Amino acid sequence: MGSVVLELQRDALNRSVPVSDLLRKALVVARKLDLSEFQQWIEKELSGYNDTDEIPHYREVSGQIRAWNPYRGWIPVIIEDPGAAERLSRRKNSQSIAEIENLLEGTSKNSTFHMPFSHELQRELNAGMPFETEITLFTQSSSLIRVIDAVRTIILNWSLKLEESDIRGEGLSFTAEEKKEAATQSYNVTNFYGPVTGPQVQQGSKESIQISGTFQFDTDVVTNVLNQIRHTLDDVDLPPDVRAEAQSEIDTVHAQLRSPKPKPSIIREGLQSLRSILEGAGGGAAAHLLIELGKLLI
Repeated sequence: MGSVVLELQRDALNRSVPVSDLLRKALVVARKLDLSEFQQWIEKELSGYNDTDEIPHYREVSGQIRAWNPYRGWIPVIIEDPGAAERLSRRKNSQSIAEIENLLEGTSKNSTFHMPFSHELQRELNAGMPFETEITLFTQSSSLIRVIDAVRTIILNWSLKLEESDIRGEGLSFTAEEKKEAATQSYNVTNFYGPVTGPQVQQGSKESIQISGTFQFDTDVVTNVLNQIRHTLDDVDLPPDVRAEAQSEIDTVHAQLRSPKPKPSIIREGLQSLRSILEGAGGGAAAHLLIELGKLLI
């Protein structure tokens, strides 16, 4: 029978071998050599990480924070504090390798996934929104592919280190000399992927999060555009229910403009909704109004 360590190397180089299967073979090697630290790391990768576990840096994924708008779908969320925005846009993925592989199965490189925030953080983020909604982190499939590739590379480097120490194994067995040699060597897991670095996102953080309200507007200009839209709605080709929706958005923005402390986020949201409605209409009147709305939203 051949060397199990060399077989592990071949499997690590073969991308058709799932990393979850590669981990199970590596687990056999780690247990037979009594390499407890590496065994614990393999078991975490196979079963997933708990909330109390220190998650390796290679499992950090980045993305864009988005909120669900019932009229426009998922929209970006802007956070005023750059530090908070940076921390919230990076998350540690704790799922098992098998779960990640299952998510990636049949997807393209341009596919996106979303990672919901905790209920507590959802409440904090919603405090700065004009309406309560779901807020989540969208990430590209490439971020998850990097996690898979990192684990594959760690196993390859580990098996190469074993071979360099003359630990190869015969079949699934190791000699007493190989086990003794393994006991004298340092196979610290972090040596194969580096220390845990980067911002640690605490999902239960009490840090105050503020949604950006930096949208600037001229009350008179916005009022003038809203009046134009109101007066020309009958000339725009819209179904009755959509026209009523547009009228409701106009009333909402007008109410904010009359408020002693108007909320820029609500005004911007209303204008964006009106633009989305008018984009689905035809005719020159709609085109003119879209131009005026575009000027306001730039």
